[in-house]
Amino acid sequence: MSAAAEVVWVLAGPGGRLEHRAHVGPSGIHLELGIDGTRTQPLDVPRGHLVPSLIRTLKIRPVKDATGSARPFPTARMADLLGEDQSVRDAILYEADARTGWSISVSGWQLAGINGSNGVHLALRDQLLPVTNTAFYRLLCEQLGGY
Repeated sequence: MSAAAEVVWVLAGPGGRLEHRAHVGPSGIHLELGIDGTRTQPLDVPRGHLVPSLIRTLKIRPVKDATGSARPFPTARMADLLGEDQSVRDAILYEADARTGWSISVSGWQLAGINGSNGVHLALRDQLLPVTNTAFYRLLCEQLGGY
């Protein structure tokens, strides 16, 4: 990954959809954090704070007794889950047993998934694949640790 990049991530749930951006430069990171779907709050943080910022804003939290298992889910449905139509989003959240859906995009790399009562699941190869919070954090560090 290059030294400078733009990272875009979306969190969508029953309460709405928030889009966040990070402009990563040689001297630091400028965040534009979505507040309510129409406004953003700027925040400057040092390099190295991208992954913790992602974890916090994606609301990745431990889920006690999470028993997630792989299950079919058409990956193309993530676009609808992250879209603007709240009624469509609500139906997919219910179908996927999710509290929220999310996506992260940077320099051609993209990852999407859900947070639910059974923990974090990645949307890959038309499946929802469970991943522990620690494994998810490590994956982000591997991909985005240079930022």
